[in-house]
Amino acid sequence: MLQSKRVGFLVISVGVLICAISQAEQLRVPLPLLKARVDPKEFGIQDQTITMISAGSFSEVSSFFTPSLGRYAFFYPYDNHFYASLDIPAGAVIDAIGLNSSTDTDSILGVALWERDRYAGVTLLAGFSAPAHAAWDTDFAGPLNIQITDHVDKELILDVEQAPAPDNEFWAWVEIHWHRTISPPPSTATFADVPTSHPFFQYIEAIHAAGITAGCGGGNFCPDQSITRKQEAAFLAKALGLHWPN
Repeated sequence: MLQSKRVGFLVISVGVLICAISQAEQLRVPLPLLKARVDPKEFGIQDQTITMISAGSFSEVSSFFTPSLGRYAFFYPYDNHFYASLDIPAGAVIDAIGLNSSTDTDSILGVALWERDRYAGVTLLAGFSAPAHAAWDTDFAGPLNIQITDHVDKELILDVEQAPAPDNEFWAWVEIHWHRTISPPPSTATFADVPTSHPFFQYIEAIHAAGITAGCGGGNFCPDQSITRKQEAAFLAKALGLHWPN
């Protein structure tokens, strides 16, 4: 009886394994191999921000049971995936994604950026495979120009994939190069003295929409009027969200 139970369990396990492999194939997407290092360039009107995600921040997940980017650990020689969430402000633009690695074979290591919605639907935003180099180095994909419009009912997930390999392969971090942007101008003007044709219309509308200014009264902004130090303090404090710590 015990032997038959073991056989039955083995049959079920093999069936689940086959099903899992089929599901995993739905998520795996061939990624282009970088031919050479691409240095990221600076974009936008402000300095570029670099977000570093250490390898220790990623959770190891095998190719099995991951069509919806869930967590499950399995063993070599199957693909392993390492997942981490990416948190950048809405409206930001991703310029480049870099993978720091040491690998002896092209395409053994790769990194992808996925967007997952509330219904577990996933969309590939960017991805590349790392070229071989025995010495540690960071390879970049870019310029990407991926704008993150909002975070409503969706999340960003970084996926570092390690394909089956006979040797040890190493990676240390993923870095995201991004910059902030100014919201597009609205179709109608908020202030009577700042029409849509005004050269600073977009920026004035942006600080109004952000709650930084309500204008100078009477439905006007007074764009050419000087400001006092106390008004400057109010602008900066609101823009930067300055406050006393609790």
